Order: sequence, then C-alpha cells, then structure tokens
Amino acid sequence: MVRCSRCGKEMGDAPSCPGCGGTPSQSVINKGAKKVTAATGEVIETGVHATETVAREAKPLFKKALNLGKKGVSKAKSETLQVAKKLKDEDG
Repeated sequence: MVRCSRCGKEMGDAPSCPGCGGTPSQSVINKGAKKVTAATGEVIETGVHATETVAREAKPLFKKALNLGKKGVSKAKSETLQVAKKLKDEDG
C-alpha cells in the first residue's frame, strides 16, 4: 500500500494524501520501477544467452551443409562435362 511521504498514512490509490496533501512516498514508486527494470534486464540477458547457444549449436550443421553443397556442385559440374563430352563425340 502507498504511504504519504509527509505523515506516513496509507493513501490507497489517491494522487495526494487526503489528510495532509502530501505526495506518495518515492520509495514505493521506485520499488515497482526497479522490479520492472530488473525483470527486463533479466529477460534480455536470457535472450542473448539463448541466441549464443543456438548459434554455437547450429554452426557445425551449417558447415556440413555448405560442404555437402560444394561437393554436390563439383560432382554435378564434372558429370555435366562428361555428358557434354559424350554428346560432342557422338555428333563428330
């Protein structure tokens, strides 16, 4: 519950103290803001760690796929050249 910064009475949701007209205690307001800030920082930190883990785990998979792709292109190139050579020889 929010308390008055002057007299210390509970204020409920009122913007100023009904008894003395004081403002709410800043410690209560800051406490909520600090909790939100801490939670936001924790979520961001967890997200960064998760991204690093995914990148680290996926790196070998991407390397393997890239190597397979290079091998496939090389094999397709050589087979295409062989077929082209055979067709050339058949015509000539």
